[in-house]
Amino acid sequence: KLPVPPLGTGPYAVDTAEAHNLRLVVMARGLSHPWAIAFLPDGRLLVTERPGRLRIVANGVLDPTPVSGVPAVRAAGLGGLEDIALHPRFADNHLVYFTYIKPVDTNRGTPALARGRLEGGALLEVKDLLVTDPGPVGSSAVNSRIVFGRDGKLYMSAGGNIGNLAQEPGSLRGKMLRLNDDGTVPTDNPFAGRAGYRP
Repeated sequence: KLPVPPLGTGPYAVDTAEAHNLRLVVMARGLSHPWAIAFLPDGRLLVTERPGRLRIVANGVLDPTPVSGVPAVRAAGLGGLEDIALHPRFADNHLVYFTYIKPVDTNRGTPALARGRLEGGALLEVKDLLVTDPGPVGSSAVNSRIVFGRDGKLYMSAGGNIGNLAQEPGSLRGKMLRLNDDGTVPTDNPFAGRAGYRP
């Protein structure tokens, strides 16, 4: 395991394969493996931490108390609490969507999509909207991302670099999933109603 040098004050100039002369600025300190950020309308940030905590950053200061209401997360390998997105009408409904690795048993987890209503420092009425198929023991191909499209649908990737699962039409793993905002299947999905395929 390589030692991690302390984070300096920044800003930093960085070159990557995708872009050159990026300017990186330190927005907050004290996070453990931050995975994703959602920008709240009031300027605060919601940040997921891989070990299973949802944090709020306001004006560059990390709230020491994690947001309550996050379900149990299996944090192993690259998996844990992962992506986060606000409902397109968040200002009205306060709905927050997130992906995480849901524990299946002592050695396995599976990508799941959940939703909760953010009120103050708590997620309320949290429920799973979609739970994918569990993979074999020791699988780390469980990562996921989410985004709302212009069509108002929620798009979720579900890791599946396990054998041929990505090519199996009856599995949700290794796919880009298109969902309604309540987790149900849109009737105009490409495989809806097709025998042998998950819709």
